[in-house]
Amino acid sequence: MIIAIYGLGLIGGSLGRAIIKKTSHKVLGFDIDKATMLKANMLNAYHEEINDNNIKNADLVVLALTPAVAIKTMREVAPMLKDNAIVIDCCGNKRKIVEEMDALLEKYPKLNFSGVHPMAGREFSGISHSTAGLFEHAFVIMTPVHTPIDALVKVKQLFLELGCEGIEISTAIHHDEMIAYTSQLAHIVSSSFVKSSHSAEHVGFSAGSFKDMTRVAKLNPDMWTELLMDNRDNLLREIEELQKHIEEFKTALSDKDENKLNELLSEGAIMKEIAENARKERKRDE
Repeated sequence: MIIAIYGLGLIGGSLGRAIIKKTSHKVLGFDIDKATMLKANMLNAYHEEINDNNIKNADLVVLALTPAVAIKTMREVAPMLKDNAIVIDCCGNKRKIVEEMDALLEKYPKLNFSGVHPMAGREFSGISHSTAGLFEHAFVIMTPVHTPIDALVKVKQLFLELGCEGIEISTAIHHDEMIAYTSQLAHIVSSSFVKSSHSAEHVGFSAGSFKDMTRVAKLNPDMWTELLMDNRDNLLREIEELQKHIEEFKTALSDKDENKLNELLSEGAIMKEIAENARKERKRDE
C-alpha cells in the first residue's frame, strides 16, 4: 500500500518509522513544521513528502493530528483521493471526527472512513521521541463509519504487522465514554497529584508509586486541553465518581474509622484483581 501520514509527531512519526521498518508499504509524510519534517527524514519516518500529485495514489490516509486539525485536513484532502482510498484518524476522541467522516462519506461515497485510536503513547511528545516500537503489544480501537469489511481488514492487518496486541471495535459514543475513564481522567489525576507542595521535595522519598502517578502529567497542554474539552460531558461524570470515592476515604480518616478504611482499601484491591483478570481472560479468548 501507499500510506500517507499527516502529522509526524509522536504518533505519526512512530507510525511512519514502524511501517518502514516492519513492512514493505511506501510511506508519504507531511508536517506543517519544517524542523519536524527534517527530523522525520533523518529518522526514516517517511519515503516522500506528500504533494498534490502523490496523494492521488494513496491507498490509506492517516490523520495523526489533533481533532480540529484532523477535520480541517480531511476536508481538504478528500477531494484529491482515488476511489476506495481509506481515511483513518488517530485522535483521542471519536464523536466529532466520526460525525465529520459521516458527512464526508455522503459527499464522497467511493471513499472509506474509519476512526482509529492506537492505545499507545509516551510522556514525551514530538518526532524526537518517536519510536518504531511504540505500537508493540498495544490495543487499537476502531470506530467504523459504514466501513466495508475489506477496508477494516486492511487497517487491522497493518496494525497487527506493527506488533499491536489486538483490535477493539467500538462505537464513537462508547469509545469516548471509556477513554474518559481509562485515559483522560488519569491525566487530570496525575496533573492534580503533582501540584502538591511536597512535589519538588520528592527525591529520596519516592519510588514506583510516585513515578506511576506523575508520569502522564508531562503532557502537551494544547492538545490535551482540546481533548478534555471535547469530551467534557463524559469526563465530568468520571470526575464526580472519583470525587465520591475520595470523599469516602476522607470521611473514614476524619472519623478515625479503621474498619471503614480497611473496607474501602479491600474493595479497591478486589476491583484491581477483577480488572486484571478481565485482561487475562481476553487474551485467553484470542
